[in-house]
Order: sequence, then C-alpha cells, then structure tokens
Amino acid sequence: MNIVHISSTPVAGSPGNIVSALNRLTPFRARHIVFNAHAYGSRSFACDIDWRSAPDEAYAAVEGADVIHLHQFFSLEETFGADFAQSLKGKKVVRQFHSAPDLWAAGKPDLMRRIMAEPIPHLVIGQGPERFYPHARVVPNLVPLYDLRYLPAAEESGLPLVVFSPSGKTSAWRKRWETKGVPQTLALLRKLERAGLCRVQLIVDMPHDACLRAKQRAAVALDECVTGNYHLSGLESLSQGKPTLGYLDARVQSQLRRLTGALDLPWVDVRLEEAEGPLRDLLGDPALRAEVGAASRLWMETYYDEARLIEHYCAVYRDMFEAPQRFELARIDSAQERWRAQTLPDHVWHSRRGSSTVWRRIARALGSGIYTRLRR
Repeated sequence: MNIVHISSTPVAGSPGNIVSALNRLTPFRARHIVFNAHAYGSRSFACDIDWRSAPDEAYAAVEGADVIHLHQFFSLEETFGADFAQSLKGKKVVRQFHSAPDLWAAGKPDLMRRIMAEPIPHLVIGQGPERFYPHARVVPNLVPLYDLRYLPAAEESGLPLVVFSPSGKTSAWRKRWETKGVPQTLALLRKLERAGLCRVQLIVDMPHDACLRAKQRAAVALDECVTGNYHLSGLESLSQGKPTLGYLDARVQSQLRRLTGALDLPWVDVRLEEAEGPLRDLLGDPALRAEVGAASRLWMETYYDEARLIEHYCAVYRDMFEAPQRFELARIDSAQERWRAQTLPDHVWHSRRGSSTVWRRIARALGSGIYTRLRR
C-alpha cells in the first residue's frame, strides 16, 4: 500500500518521522510532500518532496497513492492549487491534527464546526490537542530512538547545560495551548544561571539536526511546564537519556498510558511554579541526573519504541479499507467527559494565571527584591 503524507509546513518534523518509520519498519511505502519546507526559516527539517522545487514529483507520488494522509487543517485548493486538489479525487483521505482547533478557528464558531465536521477520518496526536477532537482516533508522535542523534551522549564539561527549545516567544498566560511559556521559563533558568548553577541554551532558529546534537550535550532538558501538554522536543530529550522537566495534566497522562501501556511516565512532572527545587536538585547532583536520565531512556526503549507504535498508523490505513465505520465512533460523548477533558483543566490554568498576576502586582508594589524573597 502506498501512503502519501501532505502538509503545508514541516509540522516540526512529525510527518517525516512517521514516513521514515513506515518505510523502515512496515510493508507500506510512504512519501511526504511539503508545500513550504522553509516555513520556519532557519529552523529547518529534513524534507522528502519539496512542492516548490519538485511539483512533478509530488503529482507522481499522488498518482500512485492508495491513501492520502493530510497533516493539520489547511485548504488544498488555496495552498497547492485547484489542479493538485483535483488530483486527490478518488483517493482514501485521512487528516491528522497536531494542534488545538482554535489555532485555525481563532474563536470563530463556524470555522470550528467546519473543522470538526469534515467528512473524512480524523486522527489526533495523544497529547494536549486530543481532547478537542471527540471523533478522531488517537495516534502517537514518533521518534527514531536508534538514530545516532537520538541516543544518549555525555554531558559537556563544566557547569551543567540546561536546554529549552521553544518554537515562539509567547507568554505562559497569554495563550492557553500555543505556548511553552518562554518569558516565565527563561526567567527561572536565568535565575539559576546567575546563581552559578548552570549554563542555559535556548535552542531556536537552527536546523533540526543541529538542535538534536546540541541537546545531546545537555545535562537537563525543559519540555514545557505550563499548559499540561508535552511535545516532540520532550520525547527527543527522553530518548537522549536526559532528565526532562514537563507538566502533564491528567488527560494527557491518561492518553499516554493508553497508547503505551505504561503505568509510570518518565517526565520530571512539575508545573513551572514548582520547577525551581527539582532543577536545583538535578543541577547539583550528577549521579541523580545520570540515574534519572538512564530511566528516561529505558522507558522510551520499553514503551515508546517506534517499531511497536507505528502499528497504530498501519491499523488506520487497513481500517480505511476494511472497517471505515470505526472512524465514526465518538471517544468523548458525554457532558461529564467533555467537562473533565476540557473545562476542568482550563479552570486550573485560569487559576494559575490569576496567581501569576497577583505575584506580578506584589512585585510592582513592593519591589523585585522583596518579591524574590516572598517567592522563596
């Protein structure tokens, strides 16, 4: 069976990882067409078929495809053109979401309904966005554990290096999901750096290959401690055997356990407000770092091996032909489930945002020195 993945951007390398695993580990043959391979500027990812430089190759791949696998929400006509969209007619089509729908809907109810009501099978990564797509099948983000860049490597000598790789600069409290809380997280890391406990490397605007190699030299990695979500960058750091800090809310934890069969999860699970103490412990104790990092890698090998997880995608493609009715089943179909999945975590986030605002007001009123002492 031939599978062609299509995306408007590299989607942080996620489709490429799936295509690579399909080709290496399954009987399926896969290609990936990217409309704008350079959408992130210097933050580049390996590309299979670049639409802008090889449209003929893209058309040929689609012509031989049995399944078209779309990533994220975008218009084929507006992105690739009407002729290319027409070339997909008659193909089996599935769409995978990697973000919450409001990224595109921006609060517009009509567009939100359009995204949800699209009459094709939907998939969603088993991370924060999962809760917003009640009819989508949950699938894992994949990482190639045995690629040399994903293997554990020795720390750089000198002060421990802490790495953090956000994709933007958004505040923790300005957006609910499309953020890694850069200003707040970086403020904490710089505080530890000024105290002489570590060096900090903010990994942005560099090719993905260089990003992975920089992270391999780190002592500790930050995934994201704000929203309750985890990211592909966190999985990469766990694969590299790094103590990886992140905050996973109850919904995300349940999806991870369902996908992997694991009871325990490897992240150092703390919210940003609670992260300073654990960071100080890890930075001050090389033996502890080594033990936590080794446990991270072991967990990935045990529960997150792509050779096993790729079967989630193989089952999707088989079901599209043999059991399409399975995509019509709702996973979240009651008011209490929706409340637990969406509203309850939002209440927690809004409460944390309110507490953050209170502390900022105290800081302005009393001065940053008193504010620092109070926070301790």
